[in-house]
Amino acid sequence: MRSRSIVTSFLALHLFLFQNISCVSPLYFELNFTESNHNGAATIQFQEDAFYNKAVRLTKEEMDGQIAHSVGRAVFTDPVTLWDSTTGQLADFTTRFTFVIKANVTDGSYGEGLAFFLSPYPSVVPNNSTDGNLGLFGSSADQSGTSNQIVAVEFDSHKNAWDPDDNHVGIDINSIISAANVTWKNSIKDGKIANAWVTYQASSKNLSVFLTYKDNPQFSGNSTLSYSVDLREYLPDKVVIGFSAATAEE
Repeated sequence: MRSRSIVTSFLALHLFLFQNISCVSPLYFELNFTESNHNGAATIQFQEDAFYNKAVRLTKEEMDGQIAHSVGRAVFTDPVTLWDSTTGQLADFTTRFTFVIKANVTDGSYGEGLAFFLSPYPSVVPNNSTDGNLGLFGSSADQSGTSNQIVAVEFDSHKNAWDPDDNHVGIDINSIISAANVTWKNSIKDGKIANAWVTYQASSKNLSVFLTYKDNPQFSGNSTLSYSVDLREYLPDKVVIGFSAATAEE
């Protein structure tokens, strides 16, 4: 049996949440996880196999021994107000993060992928959420349905039965089967630094993701993938924001 491992390093994250809600100031925070500046780790809760070692690592690594069926989440410790429960007003948000998906140096294999997600606060890692479930969903019976309450952007590096291929970006709404997806033209698992922006516009209900591997990239509102969704229909007013990943065995 050959384990598929994933080395996922988050180098930096910037979140700007503009809450168009009366008397509420915009929320902005910036976390830098580079080797020389790791103060952001203090505001992160590490769940299951996730840990910090010069960067945020979401799953086990080879030095930890058994790396198959590993799952981990890194989430912000405080809840974020996504919409006003009294007025129903939604918040706009923009988040930028950089990450690396790198091969298992032993056999060159990869993990299942990783995801940026929003879910009810506090974060709870479902049982049986390894493999293609990306730490987001439980057993096959729970992979879709209104009871899940989760919205995610996945960067998928392995083809499962429900996936178009082993190299795609997807937007997941209460299901591991993406509501929208696009095949990435280059490899997302070659160890290069990826830059991603996830944005939400409350007025248009547009959730978008932009992915690039360019050096010193500039974001001008363009997108790799977008999907129209009213987040109030799927998420509570206060949510947890975080990242999740999983490995499998084949």
